[in-house]
Amino acid sequence: MSEQPKKLREILGRPGPMVSMGVWDPYSAMVAEQEGFESVTIFGSMVSWSLLGMTDIGYMTQTEIVDVTRRIVARVSVPVIVDCDDGFGDPINVRRTVQLIEQVGAAGLYIEDLSRPLRCSAMGGGGLVPVEVMVQKIRAAVEARVNPDFFIMTRTDAYVPVDEIAARAKRYVEAGTDMVLVIGIEKAEDLRAVAQKAGVPLATIQAARTMHAYLPQSELVDMGYRAILHVQPMYMAAAHAMREAARNLRADIDKGTVVPRVLPGPSPIDIEKTIGLALDDELNTRYYVAPSK
Repeated sequence: MSEQPKKLREILGRPGPMVSMGVWDPYSAMVAEQEGFESVTIFGSMVSWSLLGMTDIGYMTQTEIVDVTRRIVARVSVPVIVDCDDGFGDPINVRRTVQLIEQVGAAGLYIEDLSRPLRCSAMGGGGLVPVEVMVQKIRAAVEARVNPDFFIMTRTDAYVPVDEIAARAKRYVEAGTDMVLVIGIEKAEDLRAVAQKAGVPLATIQAARTMHAYLPQSELVDMGYRAILHVQPMYMAAAHAMREAARNLRADIDKGTVVPRVLPGPSPIDIEKTIGLALDDELNTRYYVAPSK
């Protein structure tokens, strides 16, 4: 049985918030761990963008997110939380989603109360399923887990007034979810009001250049949020660097008279060191057999 769920609950039980970095593949997760983040969250948006090259409106399948999770869990030791969209179907499908994500060793997951097509309220253009529909999905999720420490979080989006967001959070905790993730709230005072009115364990996101309020961590902690998930700082940086590298190389090739520019960044050897070259060298030395003459 994976130790990740226990680790995650230990982190959440300490004073101060749990801070989690958004990742989408093993390399991004390893970088986050090496830079000191105590947990990582696999966000469906970034998996959809990078794995599928498609928008985040529900194209990603259960099988695809399970496969990404397996690969990431195998390469990091910090707890991994998994964005599982709406659970990929009705309560029966939610049960299967929980079983699969738990089997590959993640610390926990979250499912959302969005209606399809799935549109995060930090981006706009979506809606929510009825509360009772979501309550049944939560019941299915809780009943499906084998390890009682496996962390189940429920996300609710700001497509309804503050009072209803708080009311949904209460209902979801009553149904058995461990924490409610609140997303898409534009104003700091509304984030504070939700926390005050709900009175249950809450998490929120930080996502620059979206509709969600972007605030200092100390302010979110003061409001009462126990977990803060940073969605896309690494992905934004990577996307920007790739665009600049492609644009610069194309321009330099077209000139034909200059040595192509090299953007700041790690060398291929540096990248291999990040993902375990030292261990590979040690193993190759350990198992080396001299060629027969």
